[in-house]
Parts: sequence; structure tokens; C-alpha cells
Amino acid sequence: MSTKPLSIFIVDDEPAARLTATFPFSDPHYQLTEFESGTAFLAAIDQNPDIVLLDIEMPGMNGIEVCRALRETSGWQGPVIFVSCHDDMETRLHAYDAGGSDYIVKPFNAEELLQKVKVAEKILIEKRGFEDQVAMASRTAFTAMSSMGELGMIMQFLRTSFSCTTCAQLSKALLDVVQQYGLEGLVDLRIDSEEQRTSTHGACTPLELSILQHGRGMGHQFQFRDRLVINYPSITLVVSKLPMDDPDAVGRLRDNLAILAEGASARLVALSADAAFKRQGHGIQDALGTLTGVLSATEKQQAAHRLSALASIDEYIQALEHSFLHLEMTNRQEEALATMARQMAEKLGGKLGDSREVSDKLQAVVKQLQQLTA
Repeated sequence: MSTKPLSIFIVDDEPAARLTATFPFSDPHYQLTEFESGTAFLAAIDQNPDIVLLDIEMPGMNGIEVCRALRETSGWQGPVIFVSCHDDMETRLHAYDAGGSDYIVKPFNAEELLQKVKVAEKILIEKRGFEDQVAMASRTAFTAMSSMGELGMIMQFLRTSFSCTTCAQLSKALLDVVQQYGLEGLVDLRIDSEEQRTSTHGACTPLELSILQHGRGMGHQFQFRDRLVINYPSITLVVSKLPMDDPDAVGRLRDNLAILAEGASARLVALSADAAFKRQGHGIQDALGTLTGVLSATEKQQAAHRLSALASIDEYIQALEHSFLHLEMTNRQEEALATMARQMAEKLGGKLGDSREVSDKLQAVVKQLQQLTA
């Protein structure tokens, strides 16, 4: 028990009996209150005594009836020690059925009454300790269930964020969770050159925009009364209406909101990377289109050059052979010159073929790039 005095209510219609019952409790540890009837006692039950000494034989409502009414209507569950001049089993059973905790027979020994009160006090202490444990276990269980529910909302947001492809979608998903926590919020998402500013009520007002702007300079986390600011490189989250009367809940909300903001920030990084990959892909496709066009024009130009070169070689050989008619050369000399000309034509033809091989390799590279960007 605490240092608070033990409150004992003595209910007996006889003044002498009440006086006798007070003898064992002269210690300041006990605080006594006397009632001459059960009706008066029931009217004062809101004073919440610790232990009740209740006489059975009283005019009007007897002790059994008083105890039954006490248990059924007031909800008070403290120890009741019946005091009676009857020592029979039937009276004891009636007292037990009515909700009594103990029984003492008049005339009683003062020490015996004191010991019964001490036993009742010990039981009362153990009961209150157990009730405190139950209450603490209930609070712990409630906190655990709340935490599990809050964790479920975080997991749901993370799953939803994976399907968000724009800042607007991600902003809505984040503020939906903020509202599920019973809070209001503002969020500023930044990705590359895009910026999305939203509140739980829709578009931000000029004042809300200024709050977000100032919030960006308040460090990683900053709390002012029932408002909390959380910053990451690509996100600023401002929430309000934190339950300041529940510090444990505020602590959990701070942690949960930080996880949500960090998850949103990570998704923004992924969206930025996706956008960069898409830009690179578009750039490669544009370059591929240009390369394909240049390669096609080059092939046409090379084909024309090959035809022109072959025609020129053919004309040269024909002109050379025709000149043999006017040159005074032996057959052997003519055959040597013709052979040299044909060999040179073959070499030139081989070089033109090599350029075609390079073009074929470039075409193969173009096809590979087209497959990669498809």
C-alpha cells in the first residue's frame, strides 16, 4: 500500500458496537468512517473505502441485503468483513453468497479483528497489484496492436509507392497514410526539374507554400508543439495535429512518418533514375536513327563509287589494249602490260570489296542496337 491511510467504513446500528470496532485502529495508518445504517453507507460508497466492516443484524436493510446491493449496483469490489452475533453455517453461507470476504462473530477480540483487517489489506494489495499488471498488459497489448496496425499502413504505402510513376501519384499515396493516422499534412516532392506540392486538402494555399519553403531549412526533423517537419534531399513533409496528450503515440508517429518519408524519398530516386534511363534510351534511339540514315546514304554512295571505279578500270584496260595497235611493241611486252593492268584492276576491286565488308559490320551493329532499344 502507499502512504495513504487505509480507509475503513464501519456500518452498525449500535453506537457501542461501532465504538468497540474502532479500538484496534488507533494507528494513523487507519482512517475510520462510521455509518448507523446500510442506506447511509450505500449513499456514501462513492467515497471509495478500502475495507468495510458490516453488521448483519440492522433494522431496515440488514447486512446481507446491503452487501448484495453494494455488489450489484455500485460495482465496488473491495473486501467486506461481516460482523454478526450468529455463528451458524446458514448465516455464513448467506454472507458468502452476498459477496462477503470474511466473517467475525460478536463479541470479538480486538486483536482478532485487527488480524482479519490486515489479511484483507494484504489481499487488497495483491489484488490491486494484479489489476495494475493487467492494466499494464492491456496497455502493452493495445500499443502492440496499434504498432502492428501502423506498421501495416507503412507496408501498404511501400507497396503502393512501387506502382507510382509520377510525383502526383506518390504525393497522394503519402498523404493518404498521413490522414489514416488522423493527422493533416503538407508535402513537397522534388525530382529533377519537377516539383509537386500538395496538402491533405488538395492544392496548397500561398501560406502552406511558404510553410513548406521554410520547412526545407529546418534540418532532418523538427517538432514545434503538435507540428512535425521531416526533410530528405528530395522531400519535405510537414504534419500537424500530433496527439500531444499521448507521448508514446507521438514517439511512434515520429518514427513511422520518418520511415514513410524515407520510403517516398527512395521512390523519388528510383523515378529520377527511370527518367534518366528513358532519356538515355530516347537519345540512343535518336542517334540510331541518324546512324541508320547516314549508313544507308554511305552505302549508296559507296555502291555508286564502286560502279564508277569498275567502269573506269574497264575503260582504262580497253584503252590500253587499243593503244597496242599504234605502239610498236612486241607481243611479249603487250602481254606484260595487259597483265599488270589486270592485276591492278583486281587489287582495286579487292579494296572496293573491303569497304563493303566494313559496311556489313556496321549494319550488324545497328541491328544489335535496335534489338537493345526495342
